[in-house]
Amino acid sequence: MILLGVPVLAGAFLLVEAGLEHMRAPTFLARAAVTGVVAARAIAAVEFVIGVPSVAAVVFGTAELRWALAGQTVMYVAFAAHLSWRRYRGDESDCGCNRMGTQVGPGGIARAVLLAIATLAATARYPAATLPGGGVAILLVACAAVLAVLLYTLPAAVDGRAA
Repeated sequence: MILLGVPVLAGAFLLVEAGLEHMRAPTFLARAAVTGVVAARAIAAVEFVIGVPSVAAVVFGTAELRWALAGQTVMYVAFAAHLSWRRYRGDESDCGCNRMGTQVGPGGIARAVLLAIATLAATARYPAATLPGGGVAILLVACAAVLAVLLYTLPAAVDGRAA
């Protein structure tokens, strides 16, 4: 179950990064979500407020933070549903995932679905997905950080940039 902690932690890092990025430049998310800047900032705040405690939940195994993993699951399910609905309607414009201007496509949807499944499993089996102490934890956090960077770029790599 320790290995489940790595993708869940990567997903939490991704939420933190997305939250910070969407707070700095909310217009990308506002345009993609067909909403206003105020709503985009609110979404960004939720991403950040769920992402930070999710990181702590996986790293420290604090039972009181299990809610954050449940929230992370909901965020990724909602994102997968939103992207799937847009793709179903034929809207493949910018997904709002990041500043790269990535198209809505199977890469972004698959990322959201897989992170939702991993986080749901971690929430159900919590605290089994928490990281061990010592040097192994440092290695696993580094692995999660690398995976987060790869997941950040996955939609652009698979789906391409918006025209």
